[in-house]
Amino acid sequence: MNQKWKTSLLLPASLLLLSAPEVSQAHEPIFGIGPHTIYKDGIGIGAEYEKEQTVKGKEQTLNYDLSYGLTADWSVTAEVPQKQKVEGEQQVSGLGDLTLKTKWRFYRKDYPEGRQDQVALLAAVKLPTGDQSTGSGSRDYLAGITVGRESRTLYYFTDLRYRKNGTNNKNLQQGDAWLYGASFGFRPWQTEYWEPDLVLLLELSGKQQAQSRLNGSSLQNTGGHTASLGPSFLLSYQNWMIVGGVAFPVRQALNGSQDTEKYKIALGIERHL
Repeated sequence: MNQKWKTSLLLPASLLLLSAPEVSQAHEPIFGIGPHTIYKDGIGIGAEYEKEQTVKGKEQTLNYDLSYGLTADWSVTAEVPQKQKVEGEQQVSGLGDLTLKTKWRFYRKDYPEGRQDQVALLAAVKLPTGDQSTGSGSRDYLAGITVGRESRTLYYFTDLRYRKNGTNNKNLQQGDAWLYGASFGFRPWQTEYWEPDLVLLLELSGKQQAQSRLNGSSLQNTGGHTASLGPSFLLSYQNWMIVGGVAFPVRQALNGSQDTEKYKIALGIERHL
């Protein structure tokens, strides 16, 4: 990791150390999205490292997140990524596009045995604020739904999202995409609030993407269906959360000739203030 990336880690690390614990962080998938929202007037700070290794190169991202709870069931989040792309001898790095997200949990039911069911709607807009080499240059939109069931021992999550991509200043429009996820998890040891809590998950995530278009014409070597499967973990202590996971492709039905994925990993830390 170069010096620029080491420096970029200092800001989120210092922010995460600021205030005293209040509440436990929510358990959610790493490669998908869960229905949890932060509590009213709560502030969440997070930093996550992601790497996608392909046959021809790799892409690394440091995502910095800031969330706020407008109500107990409605939260907003701003996400700023720092990206690095490597392909052969070529390497570029810089800021990615700013993404603004919102999530509204419209259904929650708690059961006496400790089980909880939740359903939430989500929406996001990605603004073309990134550097020329690491941003998309387009304004993109996303909407979806996520469902979760949690108990003292078992976890189930599923989500479905649709991403509508805009056209950049080079008249290139990335193909619109359906994104989906499904996760199953369990807690190997039941612990109390003041003790570290571990949840293990198996996550399936996928994307069905249309062909991109340049000046209105479809590009042959774009689009297709990809799906990945792999384990992840969520380790929480009061309002701290450390997350990590790895996923491997189980389906890569791509159009034409495209670079294929070998694996992807994620590792992050979160805190609610």
